[in-house]
Amino acid sequence: MQANWQDPPPPPDQGGGRMQFAMPAMTPAVKLIVLINAVAFLVTFAIFLAKTEAWLALRDVLGLSPAHWIQWAPILPFWQLLSYGFLHDPSRLMHILMNMLFLYFLGTMLEATVGARRFLTLYLSAIVVAGAAMLVTGLFQHDPLPTIGASGGVLAVVVAMAVLRPKTRVIFLIFPITLKTLAILYVGLDVFGALMELKGQGGGVAHMAHLSGAAWGFLLARRGWIWQDPFQGLQRWQALRVEEKERDSERRLDELLAKIHREGIQSLSVRERAFLKRTSKRP
Repeated sequence: MQANWQDPPPPPDQGGGRMQFAMPAMTPAVKLIVLINAVAFLVTFAIFLAKTEAWLALRDVLGLSPAHWIQWAPILPFWQLLSYGFLHDPSRLMHILMNMLFLYFLGTMLEATVGARRFLTLYLSAIVVAGAAMLVTGLFQHDPLPTIGASGGVLAVVVAMAVLRPKTRVIFLIFPITLKTLAILYVGLDVFGALMELKGQGGGVAHMAHLSGAAWGFLLARRGWIWQDPFQGLQRWQALRVEEKERDSERRLDELLAKIHREGIQSLSVRERAFLKRTSKRP
């Protein structure tokens, strides 16, 4: 059977918890996300170099800005819940670099496990969930600065992969550690940063977005929801609708034929004649 784009590729021979030193092949969904982020970064970097004010204006529109959700009401910028996750600060190269490296190594592993469509569902929904958490936090704290970055989605990928394969070993910097340990370290750093923010020692990092994405990835993987494919559900619903429509058409056709038999074709209304004509042309 030919594989579909959303199907996971054949899993590599990972041998349980053995360390893997080979560079993973780029999977379709990860490749798409990395490409979008890279192009967006290059464009915003060019804008930043040309005119800083133009970059700040773009960040205010595409970044997650709680202030705009108040100022622009009743027209709410719902697009910001997704667009902010594909925008990075052009003056912080390491931010996007680290996000894309984690996405490359662990995102390809997760996509190979669950398939491209399920992976995209997790990643994009994590971006929205993390953005919603930052929006609520920003509205309560009256935070004027917009949130940008893919860290919420990336952390969801890291935690989800750690839940699915906690004992799989990877190389972090130069140390071999399990995915479970990596996820704990990653989340622990954000918990520490969030606690420092409560003490007024924040460093401009959206820890709430990170932790919300991590919680979402944990929930989807732990509950098994990560295996649900909403696109397949939609396709099944559409197929049922088509079948139901065909059954209704057949029932109506039988009723019209019975009416013609009883009263003659001249008894049909204009709409009934049009329906009969359309039905007769169907293959």
